Amino acid sequence: MALKDKKPKLLEVEDLYTYFMTESGVVEALDGVSFDVNYGEPVGIVGESGCGKSVTAQSILQILPRNGKIMDGKIRFQGHDLVGLTDLQMNKIRGRKIALIMQDPLSALNPVISIDEQMTEVIKLHQDVDDNEALEIAIQSLDAVSIPEAESRIFSYPHEFSGGMRQRILVARALALQPELLVADEPTTALDVTIQAQVLEIIKDLQKKQDLGLMLITHNLGVIAEMTQRVHVFYGGRVVETATTEDLFSTPQHPYTRALLSSIPSFSAEKGRLEVIPGFVPQLINPPKGCRFHPRCPWATEICKTKPSMVDLGNGHATACHHYDKLEEY
Repeated sequence: MALKDKKPKLLEVEDLYTYFMTESGVVEALDGVSFDVNYGEPVGIVGESGCGKSVTAQSILQILPRNGKIMDGKIRFQGHDLVGLTDLQMNKIRGRKIALIMQDPLSALNPVISIDEQMTEVIKLHQDVDDNEALEIAIQSLDAVSIPEAESRIFSYPHEFSGGMRQRILVARALALQPELLVADEPTTALDVTIQAQVLEIIKDLQKKQDLGLMLITHNLGVIAEMTQRVHVFYGGRVVETATTEDLFSTPQHPYTRALLSSIPSFSAEKGRLEVIPGFVPQLINPPKGCRFHPRCPWATEICKTKPSMVDLGNGHATACHHYDKLEEY
């Protein structure tokens, strides 16, 4: 279950199961995932590739591939369950109330349609404005993400922009309608480090100015530390730890979180080699029984072959580990 606190919930995901039907078998991509995002709160979703982060975003927005299906669970947005809504009903929410920034601008932007058309189409779909008003909103949005000469460059095509500028255009398009929730799925993966920092700073600044709920999906713990107030750690299609960002980095209470933090490079580290997590991410067609991390966990015992419950540790911190209270002893 998602942790309860006094803050109003913008998004509540509860016991979400999303499966994919493949020729090789059923992929249990999400196995009882629960978490929440408060109004105006920047939240991180972190974990290795294949742990269910992007599938969670696809499930929330109801944009799963044809072989994907939500089997059970609830996705409450502003108190209303999105599971089971028709495409027509979801179209009134996507873009207007929940916006998505994808990781690859080349696939997110149509290469043969100019930027003005791609932006104004979304604006006119959700707002009662004419062409000129929609264009003005689009230009203002491009200005907000520091696209130079936005009034003229808006009529350009995606290939006429650099990778960093294309990513800024995605941010501008996502935020043009001032949504309540921004879902950013690895928004800077394809960019070099300097451009990554610039784009993240733009997202952070606009999130604060517009008081957005932010769901930032990434495998980069440095980005998590810089951008978020709270973190949900995913592993094997489950949430294994939830905490404030500060608590997660200072007192991680799940072996997987500890392993992730230990693998971060540090100039001050006394050791000469980076620690690595042994083994491989589990195959979700036939996942391990019990705790899905136990085949790779140095603290695993026989009880870890049974599924652990999420334990509330107080102060918004929770962990799904049988040995959370004994990790310091090992």
